[in-house]
Amino acid sequence: MKENEIRIDLGAGKTCPEGYIGVDKVALPGVAIVHDCEQGLPFEDNYADEIRSYDFIEHIHQDRVIHVMNEIWRVLKPGGKFVFKIPDAERGQGWAQDPTHHSKWVKNSFKYYENRYYHDMYGITAKFKIGTLESVRYEVEYWGEN
Repeated sequence: MKENEIRIDLGAGKTCPEGYIGVDKVALPGVAIVHDCEQGLPFEDNYADEIRSYDFIEHIHQDRVIHVMNEIWRVLKPGGKFVFKIPDAERGQGWAQDPTHHSKWVKNSFKYYENRYYHDMYGITAKFKIGTLESVRYEVEYWGEN
């Protein structure tokens, strides 16, 4: 991390890392900005070097997902990074067990935000370049097999 980078943590909850601007719709310790991200992101265009989203996007309602992804793209500086973790719907349990999960994702879901074929068809303005996508398992000890 470079010293002057602007880093945002969407859906920060109680776990916003040091050096990040915590954004969440609930006022919790570590949250600097209380805001509903489904309504857009409260930042200027090309503002952030990195946007982090750990266990957040699945809480966005399915009909708002493209809007939120477009907003993330808008707020990132050219060459900025979007770093995320999200339950893989192909594995089932991690996505389906939580009643606050409103959108489902699989690894290939993110290709819609990279492949320009879908942009005009679905109103996608984000032009992400996928670096790495990997499936990971949740803690078996806590949640059981998935």
